[in-house]
Amino acid sequence: MTTRLIHFVNWAGQYEPEGIYLSLPLDGQAIVLQGWGAHPGYHGRFTYNGIPLKGHPGVDIAAKPGANVLAADDGRVTEISNEPGGFGRYLKIEHRWGESLYAHLGDIAVEAGQRVERGQVVARIDMLRRRFASHLHFAIRIHPFNRFDGWGGYNDPVPYLYTTELAQPDTAAGGELSAEEGSEALPPMVEERPGMRRP
Repeated sequence: MTTRLIHFVNWAGQYEPEGIYLSLPLDGQAIVLQGWGAHPGYHGRFTYNGIPLKGHPGVDIAAKPGANVLAADDGRVTEISNEPGGFGRYLKIEHRWGESLYAHLGDIAVEAGQRVERGQVVARIDMLRRRFASHLHFAIRIHPFNRFDGWGGYNDPVPYLYTTELAQPDTAAGGELSAEEGSEALPPMVEERPGMRRP
């Protein structure tokens, strides 16, 4: 899969309807491995609250194992948990506008209930070597959100990121993966079970 560099110029003070300006959740330039809504055929096999996903419910950003994960905005840590076989270790931060999710984490540098500031180190990327590239899964929910919308209530975070460069997959070149290819080339997800709580 090839990537293309997309330039986002989000100058301070630019009008933004929801008033949400997010810092990049990792140091340096972001290279998106899997964008918002990507691979609907693969992700449609999985559900949130019993509703099949319409596509990838977040963005996967390339990161070296052990890289610092940063809070995208001021807020309070509301959940630190683990989803074996899927998101792995993850945390959620509550903000004035909604919440952010950071997954595939190793060491976590904060505690539930702790206040955090934009750009503060909240965790590090998982050090384990897997068959798929090391990355951060980043997603946001904007109030009011609906977990039954086919996206698990998540919104595309890219339009809100305060960054000038973001390399994204060239979907025209990469195309859609088959279910067989997806199970090998994409990070795993877990099948929803009765009583299971998705992040």
